[in-house]
Amino acid sequence: MKPFKTLEEQIDLLMQRGLIISNRKKTKRYLLQHSYYNVINVYSRFFQFAPDKYIEGTTFDEIRAVHVFDSEMKSTFFKYLLECEKHFKSILAYRFSETYGDTSFAYLKTSSFTDKDLINLSATISQLSNTITKNLRKKESNAIKHYTSNHLDVPMWVLINQLTFGQVVHMYAHFNNKLRNAIARDVAYYLEDNTKKKIIFEPDELQRFLFNLIDIRNCVAHNNKLFNFKAKNNVKYIPKLHMIEGITKTAPRQDLFNCFIMMQALLEKEQYTLLHNTIRKRIRNLDHHIQTISVDQIIGSLGFPTNWHKNPIKEQPQ
Repeated sequence: MKPFKTLEEQIDLLMQRGLIISNRKKTKRYLLQHSYYNVINVYSRFFQFAPDKYIEGTTFDEIRAVHVFDSEMKSTFFKYLLECEKHFKSILAYRFSETYGDTSFAYLKTSSFTDKDLINLSATISQLSNTITKNLRKKESNAIKHYTSNHLDVPMWVLINQLTFGQVVHMYAHFNNKLRNAIARDVAYYLEDNTKKKIIFEPDELQRFLFNLIDIRNCVAHNNKLFNFKAKNNVKYIPKLHMIEGITKTAPRQDLFNCFIMMQALLEKEQYTLLHNTIRKRIRNLDHHIQTISVDQIIGSLGFPTNWHKNPIKEQPQ
């Protein structure tokens, strides 16, 4: 067992390892607020040439700057992931209702889905049913209780607001090809608007991308570090999208940067422009606060290309 160390002892240990601490009082306060483990153990590695040995000249302020950068990036991504989720939920609810609008509780019927994976489909339908039941049992009034009492049905556009992003994506995975294609075409519109290029987005590729978004969402929502993030799925290479970013066909496409550029598929042009420029600003700000190493070492662990932050700012659409 590692023995407990006071804040003073933690700072003495860091200084013994070569870390420059110019203000002990501020450093103690920061470690008390954020914990030694969450700050030092996670972010020190960028500034070490060997275990527990810091590159000459490394300051605590540099480590703190990387910690702040990581927190800001997670906050930024979470904000725009919610927008992606909102857009996808809206599209799915519309297309499903367009197809099965005349059938009450169509999403609880196996006939509304494919039968390729009945076990997982049963689990998905069970979750939808449980969501309705939980809302009906609540004492306070809600939309599901209102529609059940007054219309003997809960339309998809009402239920969708009570579902998690993961539940919605799993539901999409069980739709038939015609419905999945209709949704994929709607999503491709965002890509076309953002890139000004005609891009065909196949349903299976959309599904892989959506599951990657769930991975990022879970990462930022649980405050896990983004550095070296790797989503489960290696999305399909889309030359019109990836080539312009300098991504080759043989390169893996599971890191944060690849997920970021794919978010063009679910964000309006103005939203993606704001996301792009915010990330660029965050990286440039970090660059001003570290001197011991290049900022490219840090953004490289997120999959961002060298000097990406030096690219021109995106102009807001008129």
